[in-house]
Amino acid sequence: MEAFAAWLVVWAKTRAVGWLARHWPKLVAAVLTVGGAAVFVAVTAATLVSGTDQDAVAANACTELGYLVDDAAYQPPPVDQKPAIPTGGPVAGFGRDDVDKIVNARAIVAAGTEAGVGRRGLIVAIAAALQESGLENVRHGDRDSLGLFQQRPSQGWGTPEQVLDPRFAALAFFGGATSPHFHLPAGKSSPAGLLDVPGWADLPVTVAAQSVQRSAFPDAYAKHEARAVLIVDALIGGSPAAAIAPPPDVGAPLRSDHSGAVTAADYRASGVDIDAFCSSSFELASDSRPGAGPGGQIIPAGAWTAPLQSRVTSAFGNRFHPVYREWRLHAGTDFHAAVGTAIASPTVGVVEGVSWSSGGGLTVTITHADGVETQHLHLSEALVKPGAEVQGGQVIALSGGSGVGTRPHYHFEVHVDGEPVDAEPFMLQRGVNLRAWS
Repeated sequence: MEAFAAWLVVWAKTRAVGWLARHWPKLVAAVLTVGGAAVFVAVTAATLVSGTDQDAVAANACTELGYLVDDAAYQPPPVDQKPAIPTGGPVAGFGRDDVDKIVNARAIVAAGTEAGVGRRGLIVAIAAALQESGLENVRHGDRDSLGLFQQRPSQGWGTPEQVLDPRFAALAFFGGATSPHFHLPAGKSSPAGLLDVPGWADLPVTVAAQSVQRSAFPDAYAKHEARAVLIVDALIGGSPAAAIAPPPDVGAPLRSDHSGAVTAADYRASGVDIDAFCSSSFELASDSRPGAGPGGQIIPAGAWTAPLQSRVTSAFGNRFHPVYREWRLHAGTDFHAAVGTAIASPTVGVVEGVSWSSGGGLTVTITHADGVETQHLHLSEALVKPGAEVQGGQVIALSGGSGVGTRPHYHFEVHVDGEPVDAEPFMLQRGVNLRAWS
């Protein structure tokens, strides 16, 4: 019996060692992925969940990289597209007949003060409510959406009666420890509110609101910001409300040296994609124009060219999405591009489709030789039709801000045999350096 037991132990060890020998790369990758995510969350909480001091920390790192930190992260809509701000009411930003709307706005401000989001959070919430409901506690909406923030009972925001309660709806929007959806063991709300979004106070108002609302029109909140500022300042007496509550246990700062300066290198070393953060939040000081598009010059058959001559703002690979606030594959390469910049076909091909999706917006897809397909996303206008033959260098579209994103830009994808690949080494093998204008 003892001999059998000894044999069994040896057999089990042999099997375990064999299994580890076959699967150790997967185990290491899993540990690195989980560890990287944990580091990112910790660092983001410590550095990008901001009050005034942390705003300066992130801004200094972006300044080091050559960004103008006082520029907004989006282009405000033209004046004629902004809704008129009502006047004549008892509170600035409201009309004479807006008594119910004022009551709802006061409920949001009271809830925000209770949640500790400060003036910035109140502005985000009022702008969101202006877009979603016009500050009316509406009993209808898209599918089962209800109330000031058009929250959906089917998505866990509460019962219809609860989301029609302005205080309940506002506390749910703000999230954090005062949210009715706060889960103590997890330390966050589900559905997530504003305080559950890492670095929300560093984001533009429209991006912060979108991070909670997940609207099909992510840029829609921007046009309400001016009125939201007017309303919030009127309701809090022109001075900030409760200070932004710091998150619990945010950990030690990135640097402990005497300078106290957090550099871009410190962010990168700690797992934060500071380059993507800065490019989505600020303008480069050297950017007097958004990058030159191709001139429509046709190149020889079989040759390749850059679809856009502009700086790369976000590379291919796994990243923390700036809008959805989760880790996911960024399957393409982003370029800085103003709306209306010309986009060229990188080589000869046939237009497979001109389509629209909520994430990618207006998209042109082109098939090329050898199982290669390129996709061109976030366009404002397509200049080709499905089935058309295109030449390398031919202008096929104009860049834009359609779909989900923090600002107008151009997204370029390369697929080989149906799988996305990194466009930079792919194009470099064909004699095109996409970083030549970065």
